[in-house]
Amino acid sequence: MRCRKLMLHHDGAYRRIMIRHDHSRVEVSRKVYRGAMVIRQLSFRLPAVFVLCALSCAIQRLPAQQPQKNSPAIEHIADERDRAKALPENLVWSPDGRNLGYIRTVTSEGKGTQSSSKSGSSPKEIWSIDAATGRQQPLVSASELAAAFEDKNSQPSLDEHDDSARRRLLKEFAWIPGRHALLLASSVSITLFDLDAHSSKPLVTGGKELSNPRVSPDGRMISFILDHSIWLADTATGTARAWTDAGSSELREGEPDWAYRQELGLHSAYWWSPDSSSIAWLETDDRAVDKYALRNANGTEQWLAYPKPGGAIPVVHLFVRTVSGGKPVRIDLGSDANVYIPLVQWFPDGKHLVIERLSRNQKTLDLLLADAGTGSAQTVLTDTDAYWINLNDSLLFLKDSHRFLWTSERSGYRHLYLYDISGKQLAQLTRGNWEVTSLAGVDETTGAVYFTATEASPLERQLYRVKTDGSGFTRITQQKGTHNVRLSPSGDRFLDTWSNHLTRPRLELLHADGSKVGPIGDNPPVETAADQPSHVEFLTIKTHLGADMNALRITPPNFDAAHPYPVIFYVAGGPGEQAVRDVWGGDIFMWFDLMAQNGYVVFAVDNRGSSGYGHLYEEPIHLRFSASEMADIRDGVMYLRSQPWADKSRLGICGWGYGGFLAVHGMLDRPLMFKAGFAGSPVTDWHLYDAVFTERYIEDPTRNQHGWLSSSPLDNARNLNAPLLLAQATLDEKTHLENSLMLMDALLDKGKYADMLLFPNRRDIFEDRASRKILFQRLTDFFSRNL
Repeated sequence: MRCRKLMLHHDGAYRRIMIRHDHSRVEVSRKVYRGAMVIRQLSFRLPAVFVLCALSCAIQRLPAQQPQKNSPAIEHIADERDRAKALPENLVWSPDGRNLGYIRTVTSEGKGTQSSSKSGSSPKEIWSIDAATGRQQPLVSASELAAAFEDKNSQPSLDEHDDSARRRLLKEFAWIPGRHALLLASSVSITLFDLDAHSSKPLVTGGKELSNPRVSPDGRMISFILDHSIWLADTATGTARAWTDAGSSELREGEPDWAYRQELGLHSAYWWSPDSSSIAWLETDDRAVDKYALRNANGTEQWLAYPKPGGAIPVVHLFVRTVSGGKPVRIDLGSDANVYIPLVQWFPDGKHLVIERLSRNQKTLDLLLADAGTGSAQTVLTDTDAYWINLNDSLLFLKDSHRFLWTSERSGYRHLYLYDISGKQLAQLTRGNWEVTSLAGVDETTGAVYFTATEASPLERQLYRVKTDGSGFTRITQQKGTHNVRLSPSGDRFLDTWSNHLTRPRLELLHADGSKVGPIGDNPPVETAADQPSHVEFLTIKTHLGADMNALRITPPNFDAAHPYPVIFYVAGGPGEQAVRDVWGGDIFMWFDLMAQNGYVVFAVDNRGSSGYGHLYEEPIHLRFSASEMADIRDGVMYLRSQPWADKSRLGICGWGYGGFLAVHGMLDRPLMFKAGFAGSPVTDWHLYDAVFTERYIEDPTRNQHGWLSSSPLDNARNLNAPLLLAQATLDEKTHLENSLMLMDALLDKGKYADMLLFPNRRDIFEDRASRKILFQRLTDFFSRNL
C-alpha cells in the first residue's frame, strides 16, 4: 500500500489531504485548520486516475468557512441598528443658537445604550451642549420625563406585547421661544416643561395618537395633528381645540398622506407664519386614489391610499387662515389639479407664501409666489428637464425678502444659483463636474453660503463655503468620508455627523472654520475589536464602452491575489442609491465583512442610474429600468472573470430594494452569470409600485408600455437554473408582497421554484432584532451552502 500526503493552501486555511489506495480501493480524508473543522471520509472503488481528477476538482471548490448558528458575529450584526439608535436623537438648536439639545437613550445606570426590544421602550433623557464651550449637561432626566408622561388612570400591564409604555415615551421635543421651557411630546400626549422649576404641565392628553407637534414662533401656541386635523393648544391655559374642519383618512387637513411622506419628502403639511398670526396648510384628498390592503397575520387588514401607475394621484389644496378664526383663503395653484406640491414656505415678510408646483410627469418645476391675503399667485421661475426633475430641499430666502438660493441640475450637475424675486439670475455660485448634495445654511452677517458636495470625490460628502457673489470657494471639513451638517441659527457653529467605511457615525460640534468645539453624546470608539474590518478597497474599472466605473472590493484576511475566491456581487444602483461610498455601511456591510472573514470577496459597482455622479449618469434608466444597470453589472462580471482572485464558477449576487430587483434580473436574464442569488424586498412588476416613483423615471404605463413590460424580469422566469432566495416583509408599504408572489407564480408555471423568507407583521425585513438575526443567519447559510 502506498500513502501520499498533500498540504494545500486554500482560502487562507491549510488543508491536509491523505490519499490511500491499493489499486482498487481509495480513501480520502480532509481536515481544515484555522476555523471550523470538517472531516469527511470517502470510500469507493475507481481507478486512481479518476479519483485524483475528482479530488483536484473538489479541492478547487472547498466551501468557505461559515459561522456557527447563533454565533457572536451574527448577534453583533443584528444589534447594529439598535446601536445606531443609541446615538443622540432629535438634535435641535435653541432659537438663539447658543445651545443644542438632544435626546439620549439611557440605562438605569445612566450609560448610553441601545434598545433590544421590538417596542423600543428604553428610557430617554434630554441633554444640552453649550455651543461656545462644548460643555454638556442634562436638561430633563429620565425620571422627570416619566413623570411628565405618566398616565395616572392606567394600570401597569404584564403583557410583553402591550405598547402602552412605548406610547408614553418621549418622541420629540422643541424649545419654546422666549421662555426657558421645552415642549415634550409622546405619541399620545404633549407636555410643557419648565427648565427653571423642573416641573411639567400637561397640555394635551387623552390616549389618542397625535403627530407633528409644533410651537408657534412667539411661543404662545402649540399645534399638532389629531384625527387627521390641525388642533391648537394655548401654552398658558392648556386649552386645546380643533382648528380645521374634521379630517379623515381620505381627506387629511394639514397631514401628508403616504405618497407625500414617502415619495415627496413632505413630513409636515402645515406651516406657521413668522408672526404667528396665521397657518397655511395642505388639504390632501385621497378619495379617488387606489387603496391597498396590508393584511396582518391574524387576518385583519390595514388600508392604505396607494396611487398606482396611471391611476388617480392625491388632489391637494392649499389654504391660509388666521389663528383667531375667519374664512380660509384658498391659494391659486393653477387650473391643473393633476400636480404635486412638494414644498411650501412662508416668505420672510409673513404676507406671502412660496410654493413649488411639480407637473405629474415631473419634468417641470414651477416656483410660485402667492399673496396670503388674496390667494393670487404668480410664477417666479420655471425649471424643466428632458428626463425628470430631482427634488431637493435647498430653497432658501435671504432676510432681505428680495433674494433667494436655488439649486438646479440644468448643467448636468446640481449647482447653487442666486436669484431675485423677479426670477432674474444674479449669480451662479458653484460650477464643475461635481454636485451640491445639500444646502446647510447661510451666515448673512458674512455673506457665506455653506453646503455639502462631491467636489473632492463622488465617494465623499464634504462641507464647503462660498460667498453669495460666487467668490471665496473653500473646503471646510477635511476628514475623508461623509459629512452631514446643520448650521446653527447664529451661523457660526455646525452640527457635523461624520463617518467613513471604517468608522461609525460620530457627532461633533464645529466652528464655522471647521475646527472642533467638541463631541456630542457618547460617540462610539473609532475602532473596536468586534468591528475590525477586512480590507476595503475602492477601485476604478472600465466598462465595455471604455468609461470609468467606481467599484468596491472587500477581501478576506491574508488575501492572496493569485488565488481564486468565491465572490458575492452586491447590487444597489438605482434612483437615489450609491453602493460605492466612503461611509459607514451599517449592518449590511458588517455582514459583508463577516463573509469576507470567512473566505469570500464582496464586490460592488456604481452602475449607471446610481446617484452621486450627476444627472446624466442617472439618465440611462429613463423609460426603462434594468437595461443599462444590468449592462454595467455584466461589465463588472467580465472584470471579475479577468481577475485571478475571482473564482469564475462561484459568483453570487445580492441586493435589497432596488438592488433586490436587479438581483432577480441577474438570476433570470441571459447570459446567466451567477451561481446563487439573494433578493430582499424585490420589485418584480413596476405596475405594483406607486405612481410618484415609477412615472418619474419610466413615465406613463400606457404610452410607454414596452418600457414598463421590459423592465420586469417575470418573462425570464424560465431561465432560472441556480438557487434563489427571496425575503419579504408582509406589511411592507412600499414593495408589496404581491411582487414576490408573482415571481413565485411565474417560476412555478415554468417548473421552477425559489426559497422565500417571510417576515409576518413586519413593515421591513430589518424591522426588529429577531428578524435581523434570522435574516443574516439565513443569508450566511444560503451563500455558504450554494457558493
